[in-house]
Amino acid sequence: MSQLKPLYLGSGIDDLEKLFDKLPSDIRNRELDTICKSGQKLIEQSERYYIEKDEEQAYVGYMRFMRLVLMIRDHKEYPRKKQMVTKLLCSQSQINRIMDKLGNLKKSLDARYMEKAISRGTTASQPVVAMVSNRERNTTAPASAGGTSTAVGSGGRQTVSATELHGMMNDNRVSLLIMDCRPEKDFNESHLRYAYLVNVPEHLLVAGMTAGKINHALRPESRKLWSNRMVKEQVVLMDWSTSGSPVKDTPIYVLDYILCHYDQDIEHTQILRLDGGYENFLLHYPTCCTNPAYCPPMALYSAGENLDDIEYPNISDIPMKEDSFSKPGFKPTIDRNSKVAAVTLYEARQKPLEDILVEHEQILDKSKQNALEIINTETELQNLEHNQPADTGLDETQESLLFEVMQLKDRQRDYNAEKARLLEEQESYKEMEKKKQESGEHISTEQAEQMEWEAHERRLREKEREQRELEEKCQRLGREREAKLALAREQKRHLKENVPETTKQPYAEGPPVVGVPSMPQFDRSAKPLADHNHNVRTIRDLDVVQRDFAPVYGSVGRGLTGLKNLGNTCYMNSILQCLSNTYFLNEYFHDASFKMRLNRNNKTQGKIGEEVAAVIKALWTGQYKCIASKNLRYVVGQYERQFGGIEQQDSHEFLTILMDWLHSDLQTTQMQISTSLDQLPLSEKAWIEHFKGKSSYISDLFYGQIKSTVKCTRCQKESATYESFSNLSLELPQDSNICYLENCLDMYFNGEEVRGWHCPSCKSNQDAIKKLDISRLPSIMVIHFKRFYADPDTMSTVYRKKQTLVKFPLSDLNMTRYLARTEVNRNKRLTTFRYHLYGVSNHYGSMESGHYTAFCLNNVHQKWFKFDDYNVSSIDASDVQASAAYILFYSCLPDRPLSDAR
Repeated sequence: MSQLKPLYLGSGIDDLEKLFDKLPSDIRNRELDTICKSGQKLIEQSERYYIEKDEEQAYVGYMRFMRLVLMIRDHKEYPRKKQMVTKLLCSQSQINRIMDKLGNLKKSLDARYMEKAISRGTTASQPVVAMVSNRERNTTAPASAGGTSTAVGSGGRQTVSATELHGMMNDNRVSLLIMDCRPEKDFNESHLRYAYLVNVPEHLLVAGMTAGKINHALRPESRKLWSNRMVKEQVVLMDWSTSGSPVKDTPIYVLDYILCHYDQDIEHTQILRLDGGYENFLLHYPTCCTNPAYCPPMALYSAGENLDDIEYPNISDIPMKEDSFSKPGFKPTIDRNSKVAAVTLYEARQKPLEDILVEHEQILDKSKQNALEIINTETELQNLEHNQPADTGLDETQESLLFEVMQLKDRQRDYNAEKARLLEEQESYKEMEKKKQESGEHISTEQAEQMEWEAHERRLREKEREQRELEEKCQRLGREREAKLALAREQKRHLKENVPETTKQPYAEGPPVVGVPSMPQFDRSAKPLADHNHNVRTIRDLDVVQRDFAPVYGSVGRGLTGLKNLGNTCYMNSILQCLSNTYFLNEYFHDASFKMRLNRNNKTQGKIGEEVAAVIKALWTGQYKCIASKNLRYVVGQYERQFGGIEQQDSHEFLTILMDWLHSDLQTTQMQISTSLDQLPLSEKAWIEHFKGKSSYISDLFYGQIKSTVKCTRCQKESATYESFSNLSLELPQDSNICYLENCLDMYFNGEEVRGWHCPSCKSNQDAIKKLDISRLPSIMVIHFKRFYADPDTMSTVYRKKQTLVKFPLSDLNMTRYLARTEVNRNKRLTTFRYHLYGVSNHYGSMESGHYTAFCLNNVHQKWFKFDDYNVSSIDASDVQASAAYILFYSCLPDRPLSDAR
C-alpha cells in the first residue's frame, strides 16, 4: 500500500478552497458539450491523484468538478441536453460516490493539517469569527454619521461570510446554533450538515409571532434544537440568498426581529446573518450540504428586484367604483352553432336547477320555523308585560326576550333576501330555456318535467312530516319557556324579599344561579385606580386587591365565559370577546412578561393594556359563567367619557379607539432602520413616521398600510401617498338586499374620478383618477361594514341602517388581488396564505333600539360560539353569515389551540 503524499499545497482547507474556487472566467459562455469534455478530463485527473494518494490535489480536483457540475446545471442548454450531459459526464450515482470521496478526503486532510501544525508548534488556521464575550455582545454599535442604526444585540457585527461560518462549524470551541428560515420543503431537499441546525419554516415568520409561539408551532424534533438558542453564544440566521441588510418583512428579517425584540431568553446571545444565504454557502462548500445538486429557487426578496414606481402604466387598466356591485349573471354562454353542445348544456343544467329548488324549499322551511319563533317570543313577551306593573322598567327576562326578537327578525330578513336571490336564479334559468326553444333547438323536456314533478311530490310528503315535527317542537318549546319564566319570576320574588334595598345593583349583572349562595357585590367603579406611573407594588397587587369581576362561578369551557351587561355595554362586550378569541393577542396577554413592555409615559400610562389583559385572562380561566368588566369600563371612561356612561355606543368606534390605546400602551419597541430615512422607499418612510420610529405588538398584528395613487388623465403622471390603518371600512350597496364581500372590497379599492386635482406635472388643475391599494397586509385583517348612514330624504339629520346581507367567506379570503403592484415584493410571503374568519361583531335592530353580540371561533374547542352578554351558546358555522354582521375579524396567522398549561 503506497504512502500518502506529503502536504505541500497549503496549511489548511481554507488554502485549498482558494485553488478550486478559480475556474476560467469565460467558461459559462462555452458550448455545453465543450464544458462536459473539460469535465471528463478534470474527473480523470482527479481520479489519478486519488489513486496516487495525493489528497490535496484530489480534493481540489473533485471540488472543481462539483463546481463545474453546478455550473452546467445552470446552463441555458441543460434542460434540452440533459441526457447528453449524463452520457458525457456522469450519472447521479457517480456524483454521490464523488461526494463520499470528498467527505473522506476532508476528514483526513483536517486531521493531517492539525497534526502538522502541532508538530511545528503553531495552530491550524482558525475561523475568522472569534467568540464574543458577553460584554461585547451586549454593546450596540453607535449610530453612524448617516443616521443609521444597528440591530439590537448584534454587537455591531451583523453578518458572517460562508468561509467564516464554515470555520465556526468546524471549531468545537465555538458555541453555535444555525437557524434556517427557508420553506420546509426546500430544507428537506438540501441543508447544512451540522448537528445544531434547526429549520424555522418561513410560513411561521409573519408579524405577530413570538419565540414562544414559534416553539409551539415547530415539529417536536425541532423544538429541542430551537431551545438551544438559550445556551448558545452565537445564533446564525440564513435564508436562500439574502446579502447585506434584509428587505423589510422578509422571513429572515422577521426572525431577526423576533429574536431581538420578543425573546427574553437570548438577551445575551449574538445574532448574525449568513451573507449570501444558503446559495452562497452551497457554492463554496457543497460537501457540507446534504444535496449540493439541489437548485435554489428564484430569490423573492432581493432588494434589487424593486418594480417600477408606476402603479398603473395604462389608465384604462384601473377598474372603477361604479362597476363594483355589478352582479355576475347566472346565464351560461351558449354555442348556438352546435346541437351537441346545446344538449350537453341542458343535461348539465338539470342538476343545478334541482339544487336551487331544494335550497329554496329549505329556506322556506327555515323561514316558517323562524316566523313561529318570532310569534312565540313576542307572545311570551306580551304575557310577561301583562304581569308587570305599568310603572316598572324592563327586567332582565324582558330585555333578553326583546333582544331575541331583534335577532329573529334580522334572521327572517336574511331568509327573505336568500329567497329573492333563489327566485332570481330560477327566473334566469327559465329565461334561458325559453330562448333555447325560440332558437329551434328541440330538446325533450317531457322527461325532465316528469322527474321534476316526482321530486316535487317527494318534497311535499317530506314537508308534511317536517311540519308535524315542527308543531310538536313548538309545543315543547312553549312548555319549556313557561317553566323557565315561572322559575325566573320565583327567583325575582325571592330576591326582592331577601335583598336589602341599599344593596341592589344600579344595572343588570346577569341572572342569579340556583343553588349558589348569594355573595355580597361591591361597586368599585367609583374607586380610583392606583397611580401606575409611580406605585409599582400597587400595580402588582391590582389583580388581587382592586379588580372586582363580580363573577358568577361555574365550570365552563375555556374561553366560554360571558360578560355582564353593565348598562348598554353590549357594544364593548362584543369587541372584547372578539379580541379574547384573537389567539395571538390572547397568548401575548397571558405571558406575564408583557407588563415589562407597558409604556408608562403615554396618556393612558399602560392602564388600558393592563385592564384588557386582565379581562381576557379572566375569560379563559374556565371557572366563571360570566364576569363584569367594571375596572376596564371605569378606566376607558376616564379617557373617553362617552364609554363610561350607560348610553348605547358604536362598537366600531370603540374598537378603533381601543386599538390606538393598546398600541400606545405597548409602543416600546424601537424599529430597526438599516439606512437613513431619506434613502428608504416612500412606503417604508411613511410607516416609520406614522409610528414615530417605535412599534408595538398591536401594530405588528393589526396594522396595515394603504397606498393612494392619483393619476392625471392628461399627462398620465402619478402621485402616491401612504396611510396606516387598523381596520377597513367598506361601503354597502344602497338598494340591494344581498351582496358579496368581494363587491364591497372592489368598491373600496376601485378607482374614482377626481375633478380639479392640481397636477404637479401639468402645474394646473386637471381631471384625475384616484385608486387605493394595499401596500402592507396586516396579519389580522379587520373589516367594518358602513351600515349606518344619514337619510338624505329627511329634513333633520336622521340615521338609518342598511340591512344588507353580505355573503363573506369563513376561510380562504384572498387579499392579494388588492395589493399594490409596486408592493407585491414586500408582501410575497403572504401569497401562500389565506385569511380565515374567527370573529364577528353583530348589530341587531336599528339606530333607535339595537343590540350587539359576537360570533367567535374558539381555538380550544374548534367550534363557533355566540356571545350574547352573559349568555354563551354554540352555533353552527352556517349561521355565522348574517345581515347583522358589522365587523369581521380575519387572520392569516397559523393558529393553534391554546396551551393546556394555562
